[in-house]
Amino acid sequence: MGERDEQSAVERGADQVETGAEHAETGAEQVEPRLQPVIDAMATLRRRCPWSSRQDHRSLEKYAREETDELIVALEDFTTTPTADHRAAVVEELGDVFYQVLFHSALLDESSGHAYGHSLGAIVDGLEAKLIRRHPLAFTDDSGDEKASLEDVEREYHRIKAEEKTTVRGEDSAE
Repeated sequence: MGERDEQSAVERGADQVETGAEHAETGAEQVEPRLQPVIDAMATLRRRCPWSSRQDHRSLEKYAREETDELIVALEDFTTTPTADHRAAVVEELGDVFYQVLFHSALLDESSGHAYGHSLGAIVDGLEAKLIRRHPLAFTDDSGDEKASLEDVEREYHRIKAEEKTTVRGEDSAE
């Protein structure tokens, strides 16, 4: 995408944020209302910040790696010494990693003409579905709080992952 195309995508996204109610819609549901202010802030950055408005997926790769590495260090520090300061560092680094997710999802929205928040909603919906799909022993209709055995959980998780890979391979070969 050229610079002119990127700029128009940024402006399109910003216009969508400013138009109102449709800006939080995803493919299925609305994004959690608590996320809307950060989605709006991202839209403002894309529209008004010279650095943010020039970024693309490729230019952000190094930041995604850096932030992930910093999170790992903070988690190691917290695990070793679970102090309030180390916990605060983990929270801060999780925010930085989330910023990467937010930024990349905004770029996806711009490139597809969707309102900001659309891809983030799809990410959240997809993650929820994956958590439930891959952990059927935890999400049973059984109302009890009894946990399945670790062995059963691991066996079921690996079975489901293998099934998903087989399904994906089948879809790839059909294309």
